[in-house]
Amino acid sequence: MPLWGTTHDSAANKPKWLPNDADSPYDKTKVYATESGWVARGAATGNGNADADPEILVAIGGLAGATASIGLKHPTMSNYRIVTSTAHGASNNIVFEITWDESVTYTAGSAATLLLTAGAGSNVTATATHLNAVALADGGTGNTLRFTATSSQATTYDLANNVAMGNRADLSDTISTTALELASGRFTSAVKTAVGYSTITIA
Repeated sequence: MPLWGTTHDSAANKPKWLPNDADSPYDKTKVYATESGWVARGAATGNGNADADPEILVAIGGLAGATASIGLKHPTMSNYRIVTSTAHGASNNIVFEITWDESVTYTAGSAATLLLTAGAGSNVTATATHLNAVALADGGTGNTLRFTATSSQATTYDLANNVAMGNRADLSDTISTTALELASGRFTSAVKTAVGYSTITIA
């Protein structure tokens, strides 16, 4: 079995040894593709400089793809993680993150949104607030987008099959500058399985 992949639409391309662990400097959400190969951002670079060049884990020239027709072509969602799911009654009690295998840029306009379908009661809309843990701002780049929502009821919330990210055209592939395409922001059943999706439960 290959230790990493380069298939343009696969969620499983990242190096296989990476843990799915927010506390690890090599957490899989901190690894993404550039034109140099698979790289790790943050603490894995070996210093405390947030602006340090990412560490190259696997050197593959042109991996990300300078255009939308070569390399990985388009950012592919590769991970889903629930950060907060506290009891209802408090603001922003739902927080989750979506990670891509490439960097995306918030160009300008409106923050991305995702509709959360309630098991009972009213649906809620989650809105993007941070990119790589930095408050969303024009020109910001990163591969992990954080969404926040508020639930006023005890129930479960799901991303329904085929629900698509709203305002995704205000995000673009950082390298090719192509606006985020439908496939990069739609949660098909297959995508949900591939990224490790789970239901959000609110007490």
